[in-house]
Amino acid sequence: MIRKIKEFEYLNPSILSELISFLAEYKGRAKMFAGGTDVLIQLKERKLSPKYLIDIKNISELNYINYSESEGLKIGALVTHTSLANSEVIREKYSLLAEASLAVGVLQTRNRGTVVGNICNASPSADTLPALIALDATLKLVSFEGERIVKIEKFFTGPFKTILKETEVVTEIQIPSLPHHSGGAYLWLPKITSVDETLVGAAVVVNLEDLKNKICANARISLGSVAPIPFRAKMAENFVKGKKLESMICKEAGEITANESSPRSRAEYRKEMIKILVKRSLDKALKNINS
Repeated sequence: MIRKIKEFEYLNPSILSELISFLAEYKGRAKMFAGGTDVLIQLKERKLSPKYLIDIKNISELNYINYSESEGLKIGALVTHTSLANSEVIREKYSLLAEASLAVGVLQTRNRGTVVGNICNASPSADTLPALIALDATLKLVSFEGERIVKIEKFFTGPFKTILKETEVVTEIQIPSLPHHSGGAYLWLPKITSVDETLVGAAVVVNLEDLKNKICANARISLGSVAPIPFRAKMAENFVKGKKLESMICKEAGEITANESSPRSRAEYRKEMIKILVKRSLDKALKNINS
């Protein structure tokens, strides 16, 4: 049986202020989209039936990647996964974010889909979310009432649920500059093939206080697809802090992380994979410090 998409009114703002006005006027009856890789599927499956569909891809002021040492990285809401992965500054300064973007779906999806759209969809298995959490990212949320800045790890409330209000739009991702002697990595395991949904995703950022002896000053370890929302493995982070990041310590950090996870299905297998991916991510992050 073929299901038809319910009729809606199509809105196409060209500036941010116009979008904000639409969201305030049609509160609860409107849905935004940019790439549409998630929203169009949800419309076809009747999971969404908005009265108004707002296409934001022509708001050029939201399409940018800016970086400075003092202010860090700023990514506009219309930046696609492909643009992010191909950005020279991303590959040089935040390589794990480029790796996570390349893990998203297939090329067509990466060409259309935006990173902010991936965040707002809030899928537990989204690849960019653990990487952004490990990078200590914040989000700028804008509405008719003003703006607020929210830590990305506080943005998610459950599978496909966020704190975003019906009148708000995420306009920007903000990521601080990494301290000297820092490195990161993102590794993932797909369910079946390289383009399938991620079964386990592990993102790591480490900062060394002693580069020669690999003494860890701080670490951020974030996991996706192994809990209702992406999360930080804080017990594992505390465990490695102050220690020399040698093989056995990285292995134990993986075991601690596995115990902090709560996979919904295939739990035993997923936890074994967490142990492996976290250790490998820590090893790779250390190598990336000098690369």
